[in-house]
Amino acid sequence: METKVPGEPGYESNGRIGELLQQITDDLKTIARDEVELVKIELVHSAKAAAADAAVVLLGAIVALVGLGLLCVVAVAALEPVIEPLWLRMLILAMVYLALGGGVAAAFGRRFKRDATPDLDAPAGHAKRTVDSVRTRLH
Repeated sequence: METKVPGEPGYESNGRIGELLQQITDDLKTIARDEVELVKIELVHSAKAAAADAAVVLLGAIVALVGLGLLCVVAVAALEPVIEPLWLRMLILAMVYLALGGGVAAAFGRRFKRDATPDLDAPAGHAKRTVDSVRTRLH
Protein backbone atom coordinates (compact mmCIF):
# COMPACT_ATOMS: atom_id res chain seq x y z
CA MET A 1 0.00 0.00 0.00
CA GLU A 2 1.39 3.35 -1.08
CA THR A 3 1.43 6.33 1.31
CA LYS A 4 0.63 9.66 -0.28
CA VAL A 5 1.96 12.93 1.06
CA PRO A 6 -0.15 16.12 1.22
CA GLY A 7 0.59 18.39 -1.71
CA GLU A 8 1.58 15.55 -4.07
CA PRO A 9 -0.65 14.66 -7.01
CA GLY A 10 -3.21 12.03 -6.10
CA TYR A 11 -3.42 13.02 -2.42
CA GLU A 12 -7.01 13.35 -1.18
CA SER A 13 -7.84 14.58 2.25
CA ASN A 14 -11.41 13.30 1.95
CA GLY A 15 -12.64 16.63 3.26
CA ARG A 16 -11.17 16.00 6.73
CA ILE A 17 -9.41 19.36 6.85
CA GLY A 18 -12.62 21.13 5.87
CA GLU A 19 -14.55 19.19 8.51
CA LEU A 20 -11.91 20.01 11.10
CA LEU A 21 -11.99 23.71 10.24
CA GLN A 22 -15.81 23.69 10.39
CA GLN A 23 -15.69 22.01 13.80
CA ILE A 24 -13.14 24.56 15.06
CA THR A 25 -15.30 27.41 13.76
CA ASP A 26 -18.38 25.97 15.46
CA ASP A 27 -16.46 25.50 18.71
CA LEU A 28 -15.18 29.09 18.62
CA LYS A 29 -18.71 30.36 18.01
CA THR A 30 -19.94 28.36 20.99
CA ILE A 31 -17.11 29.64 23.17
CA ALA A 32 -17.81 33.25 22.15
CA ARG A 33 -21.53 32.82 22.81
CA ASP A 34 -20.82 31.29 26.23
CA GLU A 35 -18.43 34.12 27.12
CA VAL A 36 -21.03 36.73 26.17
CA GLU A 37 -23.60 34.91 28.30
CA LEU A 38 -21.14 34.86 31.22
CA VAL A 39 -20.61 38.62 30.92
CA LYS A 40 -24.39 39.14 30.90
CA ILE A 41 -24.73 37.08 34.07
CA GLU A 42 -21.96 39.09 35.74
CA LEU A 43 -23.67 42.37 34.78
CA VAL A 44 -27.04 41.21 36.10
CA HIS A 45 -25.45 40.07 39.37
CA SER A 46 -23.64 43.38 39.75
CA ALA A 47 -26.82 45.37 39.00
CA LYS A 48 -28.82 43.38 41.55
CA ALA A 49 -26.16 43.91 44.22
CA ALA A 50 -26.06 47.65 43.48
CA ALA A 51 -29.87 47.90 43.65
CA ALA A 52 -29.95 46.09 47.00
CA ASP A 53 -27.23 48.38 48.38
CA ALA A 54 -29.11 51.45 47.14
CA ALA A 55 -32.33 50.26 48.81
CA VAL A 56 -30.56 49.74 52.14
CA VAL A 57 -28.89 53.15 51.93
CA LEU A 58 -32.23 54.80 51.10
CA LEU A 59 -33.99 53.12 54.03
CA GLY A 60 -31.16 54.10 56.37
CA ALA A 61 -31.28 57.66 55.07
CA ILE A 62 -35.03 57.95 55.77
CA VAL A 63 -34.65 56.67 59.32
CA ALA A 64 -31.63 58.92 59.88
CA LEU A 65 -33.57 61.89 58.56
CA VAL A 66 -36.34 61.37 61.11
CA GLY A 67 -33.77 61.06 63.89
CA LEU A 68 -31.92 64.10 62.65
CA GLY A 69 -35.12 66.14 62.68
CA LEU A 70 -35.76 65.22 66.29
CA LEU A 71 -32.15 65.94 67.20
CA CYS A 72 -32.42 69.33 65.55
CA VAL A 73 -35.50 70.20 67.62
CA VAL A 74 -33.69 69.23 70.81
CA ALA A 75 -30.57 71.20 69.86
CA VAL A 76 -32.58 74.32 68.99
CA ALA A 77 -34.38 74.15 72.31
CA ALA A 78 -31.14 73.52 74.22
CA LEU A 79 -29.38 76.53 72.66
CA GLU A 80 -32.03 79.00 73.83
CA PRO A 81 -30.05 80.23 76.87
CA VAL A 82 -26.94 80.84 74.69
CA ILE A 83 -28.53 82.21 71.48
CA GLU A 84 -31.82 84.00 72.06
CA PRO A 85 -33.27 84.45 68.52
CA LEU A 86 -34.96 81.28 67.30
CA TRP A 87 -34.20 82.00 63.64
CA LEU A 88 -30.45 82.23 64.33
CA ARG A 89 -30.39 78.94 66.25
CA MET A 90 -32.26 77.22 63.42
CA LEU A 91 -29.98 78.74 60.76
CA ILE A 92 -26.81 77.63 62.55
CA LEU A 93 -28.06 74.09 63.05
CA ALA A 94 -29.34 73.86 59.48
CA MET A 95 -25.89 74.75 58.17
CA VAL A 96 -24.23 72.23 60.48
CA TYR A 97 -26.61 69.45 59.39
CA LEU A 98 -26.24 70.35 55.71
CA ALA A 99 -22.45 70.03 56.00
CA LEU A 100 -22.72 66.70 57.84
CA GLY A 101 -25.29 65.37 55.36
CA GLY A 102 -23.15 66.39 52.39
CA GLY A 103 -20.15 64.56 53.83
CA VAL A 104 -22.12 61.39 54.49
CA ALA A 105 -23.75 61.51 51.03
CA ALA A 106 -20.34 61.95 49.37
CA ALA A 107 -18.88 58.99 51.26
CA PHE A 108 -21.77 56.69 50.36
CA GLY A 109 -21.78 57.98 46.78
CA ARG A 110 -18.15 56.92 46.33
CA ARG A 111 -18.90 53.50 47.84
CA PHE A 112 -21.98 53.06 45.69
CA LYS A 113 -20.04 53.96 42.54
CA ARG A 114 -17.32 51.44 43.42
CA ASP A 115 -19.82 48.65 44.14
CA ALA A 116 -21.91 49.36 41.04
CA THR A 117 -18.98 48.83 38.67
CA PRO A 118 -19.05 45.21 37.46
CA ASP A 119 -15.92 43.10 37.78
CA LEU A 120 -15.27 41.86 34.24
CA ASP A 121 -11.73 40.66 34.93
CA ALA A 122 -12.86 37.09 35.63
CA PRO A 123 -14.81 36.61 32.36
CA ALA A 124 -12.01 38.29 30.40
CA GLY A 125 -9.48 35.94 32.01
CA HIS A 126 -11.63 32.91 31.17
CA ALA A 127 -11.92 34.05 27.56
CA LYS A 128 -8.17 34.60 27.26
CA ARG A 129 -7.39 31.17 28.73
CA THR A 130 -9.87 29.56 26.34
CA VAL A 131 -8.36 31.27 23.31
CA ASP A 132 -4.85 30.37 24.47
CA SER A 133 -5.91 26.76 24.96
CA VAL A 134 -7.42 26.58 21.48
CA ARG A 135 -4.29 28.13 19.97
CA THR A 136 -2.07 25.66 21.78
CA ARG A 137 -4.05 22.70 20.57
CA LEU A 138 -4.08 23.97 16.98
CA HIS A 139 -0.30 24.26 16.85
